[in-house]
Amino acid sequence: MTALRDQIPLGPHRARVAQYLREIAFPAGSVAARIIDERAAERSSDDSMRPGLLLWSCDAGGGDLGDALPVGAAFELFDRFLMLHEELADESAPAIARWGLGQSLNAGDALYALAFRSLAHEARSPERRLETARLVAGAVLDAIEARGAVARDAVMTGAALQAGVVIAGAPGEVVAAFARAGRLLAAQPSAAVALLRPCVNKAALADFEEVARYVARRAA
Repeated sequence: MTALRDQIPLGPHRARVAQYLREIAFPAGSVAARIIDERAAERSSDDSMRPGLLLWSCDAGGGDLGDALPVGAAFELFDRFLMLHEELADESAPAIARWGLGQSLNAGDALYALAFRSLAHEARSPERRLETARLVAGAVLDAIEARGAVARDAVMTGAALQAGVVIAGAPGEVVAAFARAGRLLAAQPSAAVALLRPCVNKAALADFEEVARYVARRAA
């Protein structure tokens, strides 16, 4: 597993999201903040792939990474919210076992609110940001209803790639291709690459191929 983590792609994009998240004000001094910090520390490096993919898709579409960054951070926060939400059904989960169900729910609510606050951050194109917020909200609702982590991840990865090119102002057929590629990435990485080949330049495609290879190795 260490060898895989040493090769995690999209490092610069993931680093930008991580830096942005370090500057977000969590509810200081609260139990919710302590739970959030503890759960964040338990996430592995490759758990943060989705926000990096969002920045990559925006860049591949010729968009402004400054506009994409708050949305990438929102995806990371929604991912943490969904993981905590899934754990609430298990009374032996770390957060519940230590802090109780009520405080764990508060932490989930805080993550959800922080994610939407990040989505509401000032943008060069308010119309595109509003469209992005709508599709992200829909994806989170679908992910909550999804059966199992695989289905949830497919929904959220599809939304992340879709959101990036929406921010970039890509045409509808490109947005649809990115959304479908994201949903296929984990189960059919080569098919995801084929979908995006006509949509991006060679350098961007090479980065995505690296992601697909990493995903395939991790699943093997």
